[in-house]
Amino acid sequence: MQSLIVQDCLICRQTSEGLICSFCRQDLNKLAFSGSDKNLMLLPKVAGGLVQVDFTILYAVCDYQWPVSNLLKGLKFSAKLPHARALAELFVEHNMDENFVLPQAIIPIPLHNNRYLWRKYNQSSEICHHLTKLTHIPTLHQVLIRKNATEAQTNLSAAQRKSNLKKAFQLSPRSQRRLNQHQHIAIFDDVTTTGATANAAYRCLKQAFPQLQIDIWSICVTLVH
Repeated sequence: MQSLIVQDCLICRQTSEGLICSFCRQDLNKLAFSGSDKNLMLLPKVAGGLVQVDFTILYAVCDYQWPVSNLLKGLKFSAKLPHARALAELFVEHNMDENFVLPQAIIPIPLHNNRYLWRKYNQSSEICHHLTKLTHIPTLHQVLIRKNATEAQTNLSAAQRKSNLKKAFQLSPRSQRRLNQHQHIAIFDDVTTTGATANAAYRCLKQAFPQLQIDIWSICVTLVH
């Protein structure tokens, strides 16, 4: 009989059989839905903060708040890579029921080369790695290229974010071959605030492949309160 792996819960630090214990999972303030469709663009408190985006389908887990925000910060700024697996598990657990339509591929939002060389990893790619392991949906790297070393979005206004990301992405030479046979993909961005980053990637892909259904996947979304 296989023994259980015992570890500390990433949130409460108590002994747990998973990266996040069952008690903390139950306590997480996840986004609630009134029906079977978990598309957050149908919720006024989400869509009200994303009025300047072109995409119409968004899936996430929760508002950007503790403790999930701390897991994301630990992954993004402190290289706490086990957080990526825990966050991927939360996304799958929350969204992927029998009604969820799976895409054929996941495309993580890329970092500019300069930022990647400094950080040594891309937090969105790390989460996508575990999403692929959990769902068997392939992650496609190097489809989108971040051609501009844009300023960090954190302290920018909505208008500044949009301007900052104007023409930030381009398609790689291999993208045509990799996406021509696809009808449905998901763009993964770890946090959706104004939607400017995901929308810039969405528009880049949609202009080249108008036949694609493109969903946006995130862990957190900033709600209109």
